[in-house]
Amino acid sequence: MSSKVIHGLHAAKQFLRPYHLETYPALTPVRFQRDNLSANHRLNLFIPNIERSRMYGGQKTAFLFFTELLEHCGGDARILVERQYTSRELAAIKQQYPNWEIVPATAQSAAARQIVILDPNTRERAQLPVRPLDYFVYTYWTGAYALAQYEAFQREAFGRATPHIHLIQDFEPGFKAWSADYLLADSIYHQPNTIAVFNSVELKDWFDRLGYGFTSSYVFNPKLDPDIAKHLHDVPANHAREKLLVFYGRPSIPRNCFPLIVNALNLLLTQHPEVSREWKILSIGSSIGKITLADGQRLQTAGKMTLDDYAALMHRASVGVSLMCSPHPSYPPLEMAAFGITTITNSFVTKDLSAIPHITSLDSLSIEGLANAIWQAMQTDPHADDGKPYPPNYAHYLEYTDFFDGIIDPLCHEVLTDAEAARNGD
Repeated sequence: MSSKVIHGLHAAKQFLRPYHLETYPALTPVRFQRDNLSANHRLNLFIPNIERSRMYGGQKTAFLFFTELLEHCGGDARILVERQYTSRELAAIKQQYPNWEIVPATAQSAAARQIVILDPNTRERAQLPVRPLDYFVYTYWTGAYALAQYEAFQREAFGRATPHIHLIQDFEPGFKAWSADYLLADSIYHQPNTIAVFNSVELKDWFDRLGYGFTSSYVFNPKLDPDIAKHLHDVPANHAREKLLVFYGRPSIPRNCFPLIVNALNLLLTQHPEVSREWKILSIGSSIGKITLADGQRLQTAGKMTLDDYAALMHRASVGVSLMCSPHPSYPPLEMAAFGITTITNSFVTKDLSAIPHITSLDSLSIEGLANAIWQAMQTDPHADDGKPYPPNYAHYLEYTDFFDGIIDPLCHEVLTDAEAARNGD
């Protein structure tokens, strides 16, 4: 093979893979082509997964947000999925989304409801059709990074770019502790034409404190997942609870502070041997491997549970621990407290959940301090009402009539106003 041909092949590869994607496969850029089949405005959700049995927390909130937005804004819709599925999984998705059409990433399709598999390997081969009125919605920084060039493409192809909607559910640079990844994640918050939507006042306060600015911003506060809330009254309020401590244990997620909790439990078991005889300890959230506690017992885990099983466990437990080294409140401590569990969590700069019923929020975390807080919680009557009403930010935590606190209508107005301006050539 001649050097000219080799050079040409290398140039082609570099066009498709402009940086070392073995290091950052999730950042593989999306490439685009003109969509010539429709001028309708369209909402696009870029999300890691849509298989319903695997949709939890932030992904579920993002999907609910997208569907609410679509219901109010109207128009067409497309879901771009970051992972690849097996044929069996795709068959399940077709059943779960009967009104949606699964469309190849590069295909020109007039379908009003499309699901497109856009994993990193597909992005290297495919060019995603883009309309002049495509509006992109994303919530994870890797997806936002992969889509970042849509604006340049729209400007070149149509003379105008649409704003995008970033559902911010945590401070994601903090996941990557002062590194190249930190800077890459941070860069997403500096994109132009960003409509920011914050999941919690605490999180928005953090961004305001750090001086981030966006084209516009909205905020809503967390609500209890309706699929969990439907189980709140499965048992009487004064039912017998077990001497069971549950904690949110995810060793692979540093911000959930798994080593701190395990070491606090070991100290507790050493200082108070009676806990070993009287209490059960259970980790939930993910697999944890083999861990032996200070009293010789193996730490038990329920891993990632179904929501029905999770709710049943919440009715059994007396004490809960869920830490989050982040300005976002996170879901588990709020869920534990909603079920009446004496719950220990932590404060973090703009976050303090201590005003919420059944929550103790520690301003400073140490192994000794956490062990003592757990011991104190174990002395509490599991049926005691601490008398705290929900604070204003969480007054509607148990209500589901407006999951997004009234932000959907003004947000849709902003999108539709932009679409009308584009149609008028403004």
